Amino acid sequence: MHIHYFQHNHFEDLGFIGNWAKSNNVTTSVTRLDLKSELTSIEDFDWLVIMGGAMGVHDSDQYPWITEEIEFVKKAIHSGKIVIGVCLGSQMIASALGARVYKNTEPEMGFWPINFSQEAQLDSVFRHFPAQLDVMHFHFDTFTLPEGAILMASSMVTPVQAFRYGKNVFALQFHSELTESNLPVFIKELETEIIPGQLVQNPQEMFQKIKHCSINNEIFSKALDEILQLT
Repeated sequence: MHIHYFQHNHFEDLGFIGNWAKSNNVTTSVTRLDLKSELTSIEDFDWLVIMGGAMGVHDSDQYPWITEEIEFVKKAIHSGKIVIGVCLGSQMIASALGARVYKNTEPEMGFWPINFSQEAQLDSVFRHFPAQLDVMHFHFDTFTLPEGAILMASSMVTPVQAFRYGKNVFALQFHSELTESNLPVFIKELETEIIPGQLVQNPQEMFQKIKHCSINNEIFSKALDEILQLT
């Protein structure tokens, strides 16, 4: 079993997903799109994981590889590969599936609760998430639910926080991959992006909630175990 992931900046790597992969003897490889835009072959992996990034799906003028990456994601989805998107990755999946990606009414930054749907409770992967969970957010954009997808989670200002599409596609707007080890780096690197808002915590408030990372990692591990059974 092999995971290939797309990384968009130097500090947002697989995080906990990498820890989980090692413990399950799963190999990994990466395309660093912040360094080069050469994409791998669909045949080279079992799972494609698309990580976060400060850019958006509409920023192709500044990042020409975005359009090519979204097309690659679409190809991976329709090839039946397991495809998992985190934050920007979830927005790329949504865009690949024809959904509208747009600026949210409020940014969400820090640990805030999301609510999981009744469909999530019945889903083999998302059933491991509780009805409500405090998760790490850091995003300005959101998206509509793609046609044919199943809504798995929402929050106060974000109608679609997670969805599943078919048997092989899982999109998470939030950051379950962040660990207690890499959260400080994540916050430091993005500190200049923090702006005042109703749902924005300052770095100190985020650090005070760092224990939520371990809770999220434990739940995410169970979800990844379920996805592994699909491979």
